Amino acid sequence: MFGRSQRQDVDALRERFLANREKVRSWIGGWDCPEVEWPEFAEIPHPWVVTQADERMWLKRHAPFLDEYGWILEARPVARGVSQVVAHWQFGEGHEFERLDIDFRSVADPPYLAEKLALGAHAADLKGWQEADLQGVYTWLFEGIDSRPLGEMVRGQQRSGFILFQLTRWPHSSSEINVRLRMTLTDTALDGTPLTGAGESASA
Repeated sequence: MFGRSQRQDVDALRERFLANREKVRSWIGGWDCPEVEWPEFAEIPHPWVVTQADERMWLKRHAPFLDEYGWILEARPVARGVSQVVAHWQFGEGHEFERLDIDFRSVADPPYLAEKLALGAHAADLKGWQEADLQGVYTWLFEGIDSRPLGEMVRGQQRSGFILFQLTRWPHSSSEINVRLRMTLTDTALDGTPLTGAGESASA
């Protein structure tokens, strides 16, 4: 049997799981991307498969103690020019956020891709994100996606506050490209210096 303090700890962990689940659910609705439709949200994260009848028991017994879990969300494109959109939210020990990957395949349209990925980052609203960060992230994405011939691979990284953005672009076909935007959290600047409590480089 759990003691009172242990039950409180378990309840707190379960609440963290529920908060993460709601964050992912709300992100789907908050990302301004009408070019795709999302499937019904799965209450139980990957890799578990639980029947609806067992969901409440799973939530009670297992959710607080997960070491690693995530939601892999695959949208259905409904607009010409977009062929695949997949997002992967990953959480680790203690229900800490680990990363968000957005994979986008479409015709080679750097302004469009930069806008959609920047809006995806905006909807994620990760630690320290500010409305003013949106334009800077869009500009960096546009410059990166448009930086080299579309038949070549592009890699780059940029920090905005506590969020480390990693961009990868690679060709898919003669007319389409793949772009992946990965978001993780960091407490250091790109030069390795620590960040202040405001997410700024201490050496600046």
